[in-house]
Amino acid sequence: MTAETKNPQPTPEAAASPAPEQPAGVSPASPANGQDQAAPAGEQASAPQPEDPLEALKKEVDSLKKELAETKNRYHRALADYDNLKRRTDQKLLEMSEYGSEAFVKKLLPVLDTFESAMRQLTDAKVEPKIMDGFEMLFFQFNDVLEKEGLKPIPAKGQKFDPNLHEAMTKSTDPNQDDDVVLTEYEKGYQFKKRVLRTAKVVINHK
Repeated sequence: MTAETKNPQPTPEAAASPAPEQPAGVSPASPANGQDQAAPAGEQASAPQPEDPLEALKKEVDSLKKELAETKNRYHRALADYDNLKRRTDQKLLEMSEYGSEAFVKKLLPVLDTFESAMRQLTDAKVEPKIMDGFEMLFFQFNDVLEKEGLKPIPAKGQKFDPNLHEAMTKSTDPNQDDDVVLTEYEKGYQFKKRVLRTAKVVINHK
């Protein structure tokens, strides 16, 4: 009996055998040589360049110079303000020392006016000489104390009218006098050192 040649049939184990494994890290779509695909143009960002140390140092020096200049300006302004304040304070202290008694002396002017008026009345009344001498001594002592403090009368009668020293109350006519000459003094004026404490109230000539 002649044996028949038969085609071998695949066994179930052979049909289920897996496909050959791909090398690790290589996808099926990867090129055969294993190299990565090139990135599209424009997607690669260039790395930032480090700043030049010399330029950074120059910027820091410029910043420090500017800060120093501003500090100097503030210092000089503060020094000028201090000098001005000190000068004003010294001036005020000097004025207080020199004119500290001005307000008190001004309050005594009405008393001085009363003394002078009483002197004229006593002279007209022809009182006893002893009484007149005693009153005159008291008046001169009082007047001397005020003069030593810096009080002095303002010249008026016969003087050219000065609006800084005189106050014209009215005008009169005297053909023998020049215009704007003080003819009469209503109330005596006084200066305290260099300041006018009270202007003299006067009558001036007007032709």
